[in-house]
Amino acid sequence: MLDLLSERRLEVGFGTGGTPQAFLPFGIESADRGPIYGKYLTLIRDAWAGQELAGGNRLYPIAPHLADRVWQATFSVGGGERAGKDGDGLMLSRTQPRPDETPDAELWDLQNPIIDAYFAALPKGRAPRILGSRSLFVADDRKEALRLADIGLRRSAERFAASGFTVRGETTADLIKAFDVHVGTPEDVIASLRADTALERVTDLAFQVHSIDPPHDYILRSLELISQKVAPALGWSSQLFANKGPQLAASA
Repeated sequence: MLDLLSERRLEVGFGTGGTPQAFLPFGIESADRGPIYGKYLTLIRDAWAGQELAGGNRLYPIAPHLADRVWQATFSVGGGERAGKDGDGLMLSRTQPRPDETPDAELWDLQNPIIDAYFAALPKGRAPRILGSRSLFVADDRKEALRLADIGLRRSAERFAASGFTVRGETTADLIKAFDVHVGTPEDVIASLRADTALERVTDLAFQVHSIDPPHDYILRSLELISQKVAPALGWSSQLFANKGPQLAASA
């Protein structure tokens, strides 16, 4: 129904969930989330296709075309392989936990192998769809951007600590690295994004202001600077968007 209301523009994302505590209230062990996820994702596809479900039920209205608009979010190489085998889009997170054996790994060090697995498993002739999500905060003044980043990232670090997670480092630079944030002037952010080798391989790019969460006026200005300076430097233009070329989205 939502797809009809949006004039067939709905895109649907799925993920197994990354926090073990989220499964316990449902009597599910986090280690079992992969098979459970696969089972119910298949059920959703069957429902969209109009197949009969338990109890003789069928989805109405059916939406078989949505099978070509599925995105799978993952932190793992196995998840990338699964998304590729299914011919779905691959969603890469704006940040993700580092393995204990490589705590200083860059985000692209973790995500490039996921992309490799996705391409290797993608059926022949199926066009790849890879969404890279990144945290950005762009300001006119670098010093002010770092000041606000320090405030927001320390709040985020406190929330993580309260949930039992550890954030490495104490300086502003440490927190920026821990949360994989691109922050500063347009020139700072452009240089930072260009260093991210995983972004060279994406078809779609989404920007968020988490985990800095600056005041509203700064968010609006950040969005302006992203659209006017950062995105064009990465090859985006309003004409490309109109022609349904490389896609970019910025969200507050």
